[in-house]
Amino acid sequence: MTASPSAGGLRVPRTAAEWDAVRAAKAEVLTRDPFAITPDDAPGVRPEVVRSWRRSLLAGVDPAATRFPVDDGFAPGTRLAAVAQPILDRLADQISDLGSWGFLTDRACRLLTTVVGELPPPGRFQEMDLRPGTVFAEDVIGTNGLGCAHEEQRPFLISGTEHFRTDSEVLTTTGVIIRDPFTRRHVGTLGVHCRREYASTAVLPLVVEIGRSIEAQLLASRSDGEREFLDAYLRVSRGARGAVVGVTSRLCVVSTQARELVHEADEPLLRRLAEESGPGSGTVRRRMSSGTTVEVSVLPVAQPRGEYAAVLVLEPVDRPVGAGDGVPGEPAPGDVAARLARALADGLPVLLTGERGTGKRHIARAALRAGGAEALGTADGAAIELDGALAALDPDAWLRALVAALDGGRPALLAHVPDLPAELVPTVADLVAGARTPVVGTAPEDRGGEGGPVRLREAFPVVLPVPPLRDRRAEFPGLCRALLAALGDRDGRPATLAPRAEAALLAGDWPGNVRQLLQVLATARVRAAGPEIGLEDLPAHHRRAPAGRPLGELERLERQALAVALRETGGDRSAVAARLGISRATVYRKLKRYQLH
Repeated sequence: MTASPSAGGLRVPRTAAEWDAVRAAKAEVLTRDPFAITPDDAPGVRPEVVRSWRRSLLAGVDPAATRFPVDDGFAPGTRLAAVAQPILDRLADQISDLGSWGFLTDRACRLLTTVVGELPPPGRFQEMDLRPGTVFAEDVIGTNGLGCAHEEQRPFLISGTEHFRTDSEVLTTTGVIIRDPFTRRHVGTLGVHCRREYASTAVLPLVVEIGRSIEAQLLASRSDGEREFLDAYLRVSRGARGAVVGVTSRLCVVSTQARELVHEADEPLLRRLAEESGPGSGTVRRRMSSGTTVEVSVLPVAQPRGEYAAVLVLEPVDRPVGAGDGVPGEPAPGDVAARLARALADGLPVLLTGERGTGKRHIARAALRAGGAEALGTADGAAIELDGALAALDPDAWLRALVAALDGGRPALLAHVPDLPAELVPTVADLVAGARTPVVGTAPEDRGGEGGPVRLREAFPVVLPVPPLRDRRAEFPGLCRALLAALGDRDGRPATLAPRAEAALLAGDWPGNVRQLLQVLATARVRAAGPEIGLEDLPAHHRRAPAGRPLGELERLERQALAVALRETGGDRSAVAARLGISRATVYRKLKRYQLH
């Protein structure tokens, strides 16, 4: 099989003399330290082949092996297999005349479809048992067309003695990556193979064309709603100036330009925007996990009942959103305290909103304490704290305490404002609106609605969203120091975080926000033998330090797919394996690798 020259100008071997020369070079390379092997060690061999030999050695592949391992837990019933098998069946007659055979593997390079065409004669592969689950990955059977295509994510051809294993030296194998046109994710690898002496220059282009046919059929097999979403995503991508993200109940498709803005931690925010967008488009401002404030245009896409989809266009803005900008969105985390202090100094009641546990009361207390009686123009700087969730126990006493505080010029912190009993809402709203002393309220994120809670919210002329902890990476070290200092003030035991412990905490997702962080820090203080909290003092599930390198794009997508599958299956490992088309053993290995268990 003749192919175009490689990057180094070398051609695929196609004669007995060339195969013998490659075999001799391979024998020499295999005697070397694999960590020291470079393409210069075999100048007559294509560099990409030498690199594959090196990877095969490092993976511990035996060049004399004859067995093709099978993943017994493999479940072949995937959408890709159902789409591809009819295409391969139609191909059978064409490739059998060429003495060739072909099949499709999944993302883990395991045989997915029935083998079509003419297999090699008996005796050439004594232990070749081509059945679903047979593994062709490079790190399992060494250099081969499928494995190399999978590793390098491009069409590949391996001829004769370029194969790592001796039993494959009589073959020419190919591999072409199959991507889902809907998500652009790698979903499988197609290979058509033959005896090396039967190889033809037409085989690799043929395999590429078959691959494109499978991709086209994958797209056609999507539901009407999915195709409408993809059409909308492509249409917006062609005309948008900003970064484009497509979100459905099952997918998150990120354009190349958007990858600099959108990280895995941003997916829940984007899903929430898509799900809550309703039938009409809109624009909001949000702060991404990278620290960049973006203007998000949300363009909903009609979907079947129970589903949602939207295309989001993200454009960075030059400055954070201010409290008085009149534009919905979240201010930069570090600005919340400063804006709160400025609003209180101007005599304006402030409502802090955000997810549970984001530290709204912590921020309010600090602002009221820092202002003091003189700075805030009050007779008594000690703020009174009243919890709206407890008002129902004795509404009259709760209201009397608020009236007394405001009449006495004391600042007031009103927690859980939406939980106030309905009969108190009109009176409290009037008191807040007419207060001449600082008033700070706290509430969950504003979801809109009607009735009393809305009236009470409107009594606060300034509303400041407090971002969740996952969006406040920049202030994380300072927040840890402040929480530890507060804990130390209670018992006189100061504590600090060791660098590795701080890095491990910074890598967490923190669904419980500041409240969860405070609990972890308090627990670690008790465990620590001295004033410094080390990595070993943290609770077990927080001890995993971040990886030594960031995940690559494919790894990030794989981790994201695992996380989504875990969430949608309720953590059922068997269901995750079935959904992703991999074995349970692979699921456990991936979960450990990506620290999702």
